[in-house]
Amino acid sequence: MGQPPDPLRTPASRIAPVPQSKRHPARRPDKRPAKPAHSPRTTNPSRRVPAAPSSSGRRRLEVASAGPLALLHRLPGWLVPALLGVLLVLGLAVPFAWSAVFLLPVAAFLSWLLALAWPVLPVRGRLMRLIVIGLTVAATVARFVSLI
Repeated sequence: MGQPPDPLRTPASRIAPVPQSKRHPARRPDKRPAKPAHSPRTTNPSRRVPAAPSSSGRRRLEVASAGPLALLHRLPGWLVPALLGVLLVLGLAVPFAWSAVFLLPVAAFLSWLLALAWPVLPVRGRLMRLIVIGLTVAATVARFVSLI
């Protein structure tokens, strides 16, 4: 009589329910997700934004960019890169002077994003972005000059 009842031979109404903590040992009883050991929100001193005072021109750029950035944030994540890709391909595919109509907005948009992100970018990131913008402007000039 000291043995537990066999669940296959005992009616369901006579089997005691298994406590929640024994059903799912990985879950906490209060059903809140466990906090990961290394939270991505943990502040890393090497990744902090520099506390250098910003100039009045920088503050004006940030204030003027707040509205357009909010609009871009509301758009689907794939739309802006897709639009930039289409403009870049059109700029490289259409004949000569018309290419500037498509390539200059790409260079302007990338320059605007670089200006906004400049204080928090490492030197390598700044250099790579400057190279991409320079190549876009060089392609625009090369396409436009070939017309003359």
